[in-house]
Amino acid sequence: MRFNKTALYALLTVLLLTGAAGISEPLKKNSSAVPDYSPLQEQIAGYLDKQPGVYGLYFIDINSGRGFGYNSRTVFHAASTFKVPMNLYLYRAADQGQLNLSERLFFRDKHLEGGTGILQNQPPGESYTIAQLADYSILYSDNVATNILLDRLGKENVKEFMRSLGGQVVDNEQNITCPRDLALYMQEVLRLARQPAGEKLLENLFDNKLKDRIPAPLPPDIKVANKIGTWPPSETYNDVAYVAHPKQPYILVVTSKETPGYREAVAVIRHLSELVYRYQTSAAI
Repeated sequence: MRFNKTALYALLTVLLLTGAAGISEPLKKNSSAVPDYSPLQEQIAGYLDKQPGVYGLYFIDINSGRGFGYNSRTVFHAASTFKVPMNLYLYRAADQGQLNLSERLFFRDKHLEGGTGILQNQPPGESYTIAQLADYSILYSDNVATNILLDRLGKENVKEFMRSLGGQVVDNEQNITCPRDLALYMQEVLRLARQPAGEKLLENLFDNKLKDRIPAPLPPDIKVANKIGTWPPSETYNDVAYVAHPKQPYILVVTSKETPGYREAVAVIRHLSELVYRYQTSAAI
């Protein structure tokens, strides 16, 4: 998939110059036309209050830095959204010269795991570069690739890195998160994308093959960098996304648990995505 890098970098420059120091201190922009998000927030809260299950949401308008949440610090299973901060840690280390993306790592029996990915269909014993494994972990949400990488990176190191970024729902043993933290990690992806290694991570998020949630109801010309997460034991269906709206780019995170199932939860996520996209589009007029 191709996207306009010049336009994308212009958006990222806005993000950087407006001082994206963290979600707790919203981005600031000198503008007399900052959208009022209270009607959207009320509409989303009213809708989610009526849905079976538990949902969380966090939204950030990139241009203004305005944001809001719904159950934004509630604990949810992260599932494969964890692969975003893990890759952030990996690519930042590579950018700082602490990790060689050409280093080869071996696929061992202990790395075997079902679920998503392509390496589960390959026999253990082969070696892959860190760059290949990072690609697989995002493009195909590959669990085997993730396990191999975590052996090299150290899960505790990744978790400590998440805390250093401001993550508040982080546990060394449990794979948990909250909408606010996931939005923060996506902000960091946009910052890191100004560096060569970080640019690759953002490209992978744009190109990943799992687009059934936040991207699904949007017009085909709207590019979305996203990472889903699914955990059937708790009926969890998540998505963290950067939507490259041509005038009003934004970050949207939706998490869930105790839902009736995939079909129902994904319908809720798609509806939320459409609501936010329409609001941003009307705000840009």
